[in-house]
Amino acid sequence: MLFPRFRSRERDLRADIERLSTIQVAIDRAIADAASERTGLANRVEDARSRAAFLYGDVIDGEVEGDRKSAAMIVDAEQLLVRGELRREELEAHFEILQDLKRRIDAAIQALAEENVED
Repeated sequence: MLFPRFRSRERDLRADIERLSTIQVAIDRAIADAASERTGLANRVEDARSRAAFLYGDVIDGEVEGDRKSAAMIVDAEQLLVRGELRREELEAHFEILQDLKRRIDAAIQALAEENVED
């Protein structure tokens, strides 16, 4: 044989689609994980915010004894809320990146599928 034998275009397209589909599944899983973490974090931040508001209200009203202890609790609550908000921003950025990857992979798979139909 003078020239090596190559796979058919159909087989190449199928292999390409399967390869990209593997990535698509991983991206879908990562999106679901990020969405779940984002929801859980939002709930925890909101709960912490409510608790901090009550604590702050109690301190203002003078219902809590020991100003230093209460002040320290408020500072801790503020730090936790700041960390929670920073994490929420990070997750939102990750979510946007993952959504962009999903759109690109979906478009690539669709283009390959259409090319396969045209052949």
